[in-house]
Amino acid sequence: MKKVSSAFLVLMILFVSCNPTDTYYDEIIKNKTISERIEELNKTLTSIRKTEDKKALIKEDDDYLEYEYKVGKDDAYNVTYFFDAAGCFEVGLDTYFGEEIDAQLVLDEMKQEIESIQRFGSPKNTNSLYEWVDTEGVVSIELDYINLDRGMVSLTIFANE
Repeated sequence: MKKVSSAFLVLMILFVSCNPTDTYYDEIIKNKTISERIEELNKTLTSIRKTEDKKALIKEDDDYLEYEYKVGKDDAYNVTYFFDAAGCFEVGLDTYFGEEIDAQLVLDEMKQEIESIQRFGSPKNTNSLYEWVDTEGVVSIELDYINLDRGMVSLTIFANE
């Protein structure tokens, strides 16, 4: 009987360790990583619409798209795109989490991913805002965490041209 209980315990541990739950950050980047969102600058509204989940679209205009994605039980994040004649000039990603810790973990992961992109490097950090400009000066990124205590993190990617 003791061998059966030990074997069952080992199997349960293996099952749990082989099926880790995704973090909120994992959920956010399932559709697109931060790097992929940077690459969306200057793309057309039509081409971006093809790459997002149609069911998540909550608002559309001639120069604007907004998508809402649910994560966890009661949390969400929104992705917005702004367009002009040259294409997408701004991509925004805003989190709405019930717990500050979830927002903090997402903030840390986003910052880490952006810093890992060689053309951005380390950010300037002022007033709860991380800021990056790529080495060519054509892309800027802001990661706003002033409302972190309310579960909010705002990532904005800008085309500087």
